[in-house]
Amino acid sequence: MVCKQHNGSRARRKFRWRAYGKWLGAFIAVTMVEAWPFAASAQVDKQAVSMSVEVGYSGYYSTDDWVPVHISLHHNGAATTGDLAVAVNESLNNGRRGAGVLKWPIALPRDGWTSKEIALPGSILTKGATVSLIVGDATLSTAPLTGNAVSHVALVGVISDDPQETQFLAGASSDSTPVLPVALDASQVPVAVDLLAGLSAMVASIPELSSLSTIQQNALREWVKEGGLLIVTGAGSPLPGWPNLPLIAGAPSQVSAQPLADFAGVQPSAGALATDAAAVRGNARIWAGSNQIPLLASEQVGRGQIWQTAFSPMDPHLLAWTGDAQMWTAIFRSAVLARGAVSAVPALFSESGALSLTSVGDALAPLRMPSLSTFGVVFFIYILVAGPLAFFWLHRRRKATWAWVVLPVLSAMTTVGIYAFGGSERPKGLLLDGVGVIDLSGDGSGLAYAAEAFMSPDSGDFRLQLPGGSDVLPLTSDNQPLTKSIVTSRASATDVSFYGVPRWHVRYLYTSGIDRECGEIATQFTDAYGLLFGTVENDTPYTLEDVAVVWKGTMVRLGTLIPGQTKTIPVGGGSATVSWISDYGAYNRALTHGIGRSLGAYLSSWTPSASASETEAMLIATTANRTPQLPTPVGERRVTSAKTLTLIREYAPVSRSLEAD
Repeated sequence: MVCKQHNGSRARRKFRWRAYGKWLGAFIAVTMVEAWPFAASAQVDKQAVSMSVEVGYSGYYSTDDWVPVHISLHHNGAATTGDLAVAVNESLNNGRRGAGVLKWPIALPRDGWTSKEIALPGSILTKGATVSLIVGDATLSTAPLTGNAVSHVALVGVISDDPQETQFLAGASSDSTPVLPVALDASQVPVAVDLLAGLSAMVASIPELSSLSTIQQNALREWVKEGGLLIVTGAGSPLPGWPNLPLIAGAPSQVSAQPLADFAGVQPSAGALATDAAAVRGNARIWAGSNQIPLLASEQVGRGQIWQTAFSPMDPHLLAWTGDAQMWTAIFRSAVLARGAVSAVPALFSESGALSLTSVGDALAPLRMPSLSTFGVVFFIYILVAGPLAFFWLHRRRKATWAWVVLPVLSAMTTVGIYAFGGSERPKGLLLDGVGVIDLSGDGSGLAYAAEAFMSPDSGDFRLQLPGGSDVLPLTSDNQPLTKSIVTSRASATDVSFYGVPRWHVRYLYTSGIDRECGEIATQFTDAYGLLFGTVENDTPYTLEDVAVVWKGTMVRLGTLIPGQTKTIPVGGGSATVSWISDYGAYNRALTHGIGRSLGAYLSSWTPSASASETEAMLIATTANRTPQLPTPVGERRVTSAKTLTLIREYAPVSRSLEAD
């Protein structure tokens, strides 16, 4: 009977296990069916994005500048948003390390194409980098950033969708540097001044310039104004928003090319050329031809120049001419000589250039050291109390054995006092040191770049914000631990976040961009009998200190100018200067002390001939005011010290007095 009951229990258990197995199998099947669409959807999403990348200018770029990277995306699916991200962790040549993640938000359209232009340091690209498209927490696509880094060549962009139309520059050189022409179609022309900095010149016809978008044309005009060279081929109707071109359009005609041969210093000439220019504008300089039959002319625009030819560079007679390369070489060399050394566009990532500004972090001091006299007084009091006074007091009370207690107590009290004093001197918040440069254009805007160093007595996070359009690279010293940092570039603002920065460890921001609210230094200068007369008005929002005007080997010192203040050039108030850089350093002592030392060292790399023009005077000054490229942390982080020094420069025209003539 017992045996039968046991057999029945086994049967019931077996039946229950079979039922459980069926329910479990059904549950797993249902779960797989429910989960499969999500897995398939994720796979489809990744396959729904295709990304292509082009680095630099048709694949070529300079390592010393910000480099444009054009990214094209095709997205299949519902509209969404994501981020293009580039992780940076590369050592630079000056003991700094570029470290962080650079992000650019991007909107992905529904079943369509979109594109984005981003800026990356050329010195980082040479070490190898990749760009990723991230949507949510998923990386949908990744592409390597490959290109050809070049040095000791002059990159010249030719706006054309046909690479064959760059052949007219074959064999040309610029200032003893070979020219490397690159064809750029309209979509490849950068939209920011920083991204045009790697080009020595741009060549385009008027129809090609007209095909550019408004933002591209604005960037190109800003670049010329800051020191770029634009060569316009062929005359034509004026471009809206552009300054007047050197040549006035006329009827097509055939003219002799002999003036071009004379300009280039070669023979024979190219024969006859098809031209379409009727005259030269009043302020333009003629290089080849005459007022009635102009072939080549130029116009100064801010720090840069616009050159214009009355012919097409693809004219068959020119291409067959043996002197074609020499003619273009003469154009580039003459443009460099005419432009001088006044360009505001620096080599931002050159070790001896603006990158040296990051040495400002070497001046950060976590403690303000007391003077030696303070140490001497404290030491003397301790010796006096712990020596003669203690001996005299114990001897009178016949308590010499108490010295075993009194002297250690005095030592402990002194130690606690010194420690408390040191604690009171310890910074309670962030230390910021920053230096920068603003090259004013004279029309209310300017090219600005800066380096700022941060250090805190406490570990933690902090965030900064810069104007939209700023190019930013977070840096650290090579011998310090890496921490997470993210730069998010939006049209409205550029946000920088540092996470978990250890105490007393320095971090840097290296920034550049166009400052559209920096104002100008308004001037009225006249050259009369070799002397400079006129006025200087500070129309910037900053207090300008140690203002100087440098012109024709003379430096005029004007002292401080507050916003809105005007000063008159004193008659005969200037002093002769052989080296304006060293003389200005002696005048402006801020460039030789504290954070100004790094700015003074960078100033010494400027070309001394940058002030040698008779028709332009250079104004230079510094300001301790905080500028947009030198931000303060956003949020509740306490700032103990925020020191800045910015060098401001502008070139102003000098007219010649009629009486002097």
